[in-house]
Amino acid sequence: MTDHAAYLDAKRALDDRSLNRTVLDRFAAELPPEPEILEVGAGTATMVERLAEWDVIEGGRWVAVDAHEEALAAGEARVGDAVGGVDVEYRVADAFDFARDAAAAGRRFDAVVGCAFFDVVDAAPAVDALAAVAPVAYAPITYDGETRFAPPDTDDDAVLDRYHRHMREFRPGGPDGAAALARAATVIAEGPSPWTIEPPYEAGERTVLAHLLDTVEGAVDETDFDASDWADRRRESLRSERLRYEAANRDLLVELE
Repeated sequence: MTDHAAYLDAKRALDDRSLNRTVLDRFAAELPPEPEILEVGAGTATMVERLAEWDVIEGGRWVAVDAHEEALAAGEARVGDAVGGVDVEYRVADAFDFARDAAAAGRRFDAVVGCAFFDVVDAAPAVDALAAVAPVAYAPITYDGETRFAPPDTDDDAVLDRYHRHMREFRPGGPDGAAALARAATVIAEGPSPWTIEPPYEAGERTVLAHLLDTVEGAVDETDFDASDWADRRRESLRSERLRYEAANRDLLVELE
């Protein structure tokens, strides 16, 4: 099983090229010169690092919240207390507990950021909770309901059907994460941000693919379907540099209030 923090770091380049720049530009236009930003599901803090390096934000304060202590610690060790003029605070906490406590204390932010977050939570209650602390949310790389692997395998349909079933029935959120967020909030801007990995693999992409295969196999197994043979064939394709992967994502900027 791929280490969670290693996977988050490995997908940095994939996210970089997948982000919808039109939606990102619209998000930047919503921000004051010295914004206070809350990031939920911050992982290894690649988003604040990216936006500072891209000059999307050049000052202010970024509060990175994640329940995974090891991932957040890895981000703090790499990024430190500031990057590109942006002060960074790290908080190990459940995102909604943090938002509730912040609201009770009268703390407000100019925006919430949640990368690959709003498809692993139930959208409507998430919007309600985060609206108490910020007017808008930027939600890049939100899953949009479709995964494909190539070359074709006879078990693809059965495995991916069970994978989506797991998203619907075994955890919060679901395969329609982007659509659910669009229903729960007012969309300011949106656009596609598809993931595509194909040979020859770039740095980190083997790690990403290995993690994704582990994730799919583990999820499908929880639905009482044995995906081990499918996963073994897919791992062989990965070893021989034949595996291709695509996932539909959508970037959204939404009003929370």
